[in-house]
Amino acid sequence: DATGSSRRVARALILDEPASLADGEITDKGYVNQRAVLERRAHLVKHLHADPVPDDVIPPSE
Repeated sequence: DATGSSRRVARALILDEPASLADGEITDKGYVNQRAVLERRAHLVKHLHADPVPDDVIPPSE
């Protein structure tokens, strides 16, 4: 029943490597440090938003 864009997944990418505590992607409290993830994995974010959708990116179901 969600209507906002922040409540839906537009595309997904399965990563080979989980978020890294050593690289600051996970905080001491166990939360994802979004800024660190976006900076460290900028190339993956760019790939995720490529047009046309790359073969390894999961598009939304219709």
